[in-house]
Amino acid sequence: MKKIFILILYFLCLAINSGAQKGLNVSTLFSGEYNKNSNAVVVIMKGRELESYKLSFFHSISVKNSEYDVAKFEKAVLADGKNAVNSKVIKNGNKVLAAYYQLPPALNSDKDANRFILFHKENSGNATIIYLEGKTDLDALIKIFINKKK
Repeated sequence: MKKIFILILYFLCLAINSGAQKGLNVSTLFSGEYNKNSNAVVVIMKGRELESYKLSFFHSISVKNSEYDVAKFEKAVLADGKNAVNSKVIKNGNKVLAAYYQLPPALNSDKDANRFILFHKENSGNATIIYLEGKTDLDALIKIFINKKK
């Protein structure tokens, strides 16, 4: 009975999470395929931990040693970036090192909650993609997540 309950909860979380990214190219990345991948780390957060950042949802995937996955991340992120209302892309020549996008709110959602995609590529085989929702803006997120590391 306990296993059935956990399984139902797992699929419910997947349904909620996939709804958040609905209509985005990155939605397939956050569908759960990386949850059991030994080269990936998946983090999902909601609730009080995010309130001080004016965020309501955080979902990240980091992959290591997979050029295929990094290329897949980059392709999806750049495609979604075309619809961004605010963006910052960092390149070295024609290679994207990082991309930060603020997207318009999702249809049928809180109109004040923006959606964000943050992408950082360490090298051709290691990268992190983050999907966020909240009542903040891209510049504030960059200060929190990017500039804080310096």
